[in-house]
Order: sequence, then structure tokens, then C-alpha cells
Amino acid sequence: MNKIKLFTTLIILLFIGIGGAEEKTKAPEFTINTIDGKKISLSNYKGKPVILDFWATWCGPCRMEIPGFVELKKKYGDKIEILGISLDRSEKQVVKFKEAYKINYPVAMATREIVKTYSNIYRIMYIPTTFIIDRNGNVYDIYVGYKPREDFEKTLLKLLNEKED
Repeated sequence: MNKIKLFTTLIILLFIGIGGAEEKTKAPEFTINTIDGKKISLSNYKGKPVILDFWATWCGPCRMEIPGFVELKKKYGDKIEILGISLDRSEKQVVKFKEAYKINYPVAMATREIVKTYSNIYRIMYIPTTFIIDRNGNVYDIYVGYKPREDFEKTLLKLLNEKED
């Protein structure tokens, strides 16, 4: 009877150990030009949580979400980074949108390469699709569809309080 209990306990511990070892997905590196003419690389943001938002000007949920990102950037400043990747075809339209919404973080036009690379992690079929990247450059979470600012803030606070590897 004791052998059965011991065996059962070992099996349970084995499964707990396996379940607790989460594999982290490294956020793919990229370099992209913003609509302001600056060159940005994801690796420049190492050490800070990053919100990487795939969106478009014609997307209603995106329009609802962006003011929350503006507020988060105002509140947390250099402690976080936000990068908007627009799936629009017209850069002029995105520039006007950025001004109208007073977007205070970098915005770039999507390239096939970046969309393809990030679609390998999570197929970008709907927008907004937002990748939350931790201080170490790992994909921490992925949000699809509209999420209120409070959801992003809760996640950012967790990441800001975690230690770097």
C-alpha cells in the first residue's frame, strides 16, 4: 500500500513540475521606421514592458482602445514603451489620425515581414491584436479585440514589479 501512495505522489509531483515550467516565447526582433521618420528596434526597449499594438484607423475597437494607451504613456512615461503598428494602406491617413488622437507614442506602418513574424506566434486575424512584452523581451500576453485601459494597466503593473532576468 505504501508503494502505491509513493508512486501516486511521485506522479502528481512530476505533473506539477511539468505544468509549472512555462516556456517563454521570445518576441521577434524587428527594426521599423515610424511615421515620424525615426528608426526603432524592439531591442531598444529591453528592460521595459512594451505594448505592441496592431491596429488601423478604420477599426472601431482600435479607436476605443488608443485613448487608453495615450493615458498609460502619460502616466508611466519612460517606464513603459508603446508602439502602434498600423495596418492601414495610407500613411497620410495615419499621420492625421495620430494628430487627431494626440498619440504620444511611436506609430509605424506595418510591413509584411513584421506581420508575418508576429503571426507565427499568434495569427493576426482580428484587430486590435496587442502583444504585451516583458522586460526581458518575452511575449507575456496577447490580447485580441478591445480591452479597457485598466486591463493593460494591471498587466503593466505586474511587469513593472517583476525583476529582470
